[in-house]
Amino acid sequence: MRTALVATLAVVAVLISGCGSTIKPEGAAKSVVDLVKKQTGFTPTDVKCPEGVEAKEGTKFECKFTGPEGTEYTADMRITKVDGENVEFYIDTRPS
Repeated sequence: MRTALVATLAVVAVLISGCGSTIKPEGAAKSVVDLVKKQTGFTPTDVKCPEGVEAKEGTKFECKFTGPEGTEYTADMRITKVDGENVEFYIDTRPS
């Protein structure tokens, strides 16, 4: 039986990379790990977020990760606020 792993609605701060104002993929990945672990107790593995995502309110992107029993998941990410080098996300996870 597959375990459903669902985590929703997180506001997490992440540093922005350089002058180009893009999200650091490793920072976004840490946000996914922190949210899923906090809400479900499971620590996701192989979290991968794209590079070159513009740090702009309303921007959407996806991160992928491995959940319980090797199930692949997608974290739908939406930037809700940019304040200097800090970015807040709305994160909604679902099986891929």
